[in-house]
Amino acid sequence: MSAVEASPSGANSADAVASLAVDGLQVAFGGNHVLRGVDLQFTPGFNGLIGPNGAGKTTVFNVVSGYVRASEGAVRLHGEDVLKLSRTRRVRAGIGRTFQAPRLILDATVMENTLLGRHNLFRWGHFAELLLLPQQRREETEARQICMDMLERFGLAEAAHEEAGALSLGSQKLVEVARALVASPTVVLLDEPAAGLGAGDVTVLLRGLRQIQAERDLCVIIIEHDLQLVTSLCPKISVLHFGEIISEGSPEHVTSDPVVIGAYLGHGFEVDSGEEPS
Repeated sequence: MSAVEASPSGANSADAVASLAVDGLQVAFGGNHVLRGVDLQFTPGFNGLIGPNGAGKTTVFNVVSGYVRASEGAVRLHGEDVLKLSRTRRVRAGIGRTFQAPRLILDATVMENTLLGRHNLFRWGHFAELLLLPQQRREETEARQICMDMLERFGLAEAAHEEAGALSLGSQKLVEVARALVASPTVVLLDEPAAGLGAGDVTVLLRGLRQIQAERDLCVIIIEHDLQLVTSLCPKISVLHFGEIISEGSPEHVTSDPVVIGAYLGHGFEVDSGEEPS
């Protein structure tokens, strides 16, 4: 049997239409090959992307979202190649993301930071704002309500008018998740969203993500080193090692794969069979 095995489980089955497909992706910086012909398919639901540090996980996200140029390959969003699109046009097409370290404007309020996620969806610009056109005022009012509703989902409504820099790292990461989601993406890339979060913040994060995914049939792709979180949340997990996919499938398949154990998990690794994170 190949080290790479597709999982038939849940919304991530082979029969589901891929929201995001990565085909033959190669990235090299000088002579350093970071990605080597990576093929991935992500479907609606929760998808995990794991691997050791330096495996190329964030590089995949950077190529998909337009921060790094691929040497070869294609990235297809709902069947359409997006590699020639600018970062802004990729957001408009439906790709949202967060970063390992939050990229917020620390002296702006939580609401102002979240509103930036709606920026590319605004139809009326600054000229309409200067003229106090009712269309622009209605659009801004609607955007603020959407942002407040999203902040409420992640327990941040009471901090909406505080400066982002006054929040804990965990809360800042939740703000960034909220900002990505108010752009109404169809695919959202979450780069270590639970890193640095306390147990309470993780609970809030997962509750909000589950609600929104179910409502929108969203494709959520998560890079995360908390394997208990990934195996509890994601019916399908892909394992990247030295720029290549070495295994893919259900949590049970991936965590028992000798190739993955030898390259990443280590012998003696066990997935806790207790309750999943709530």
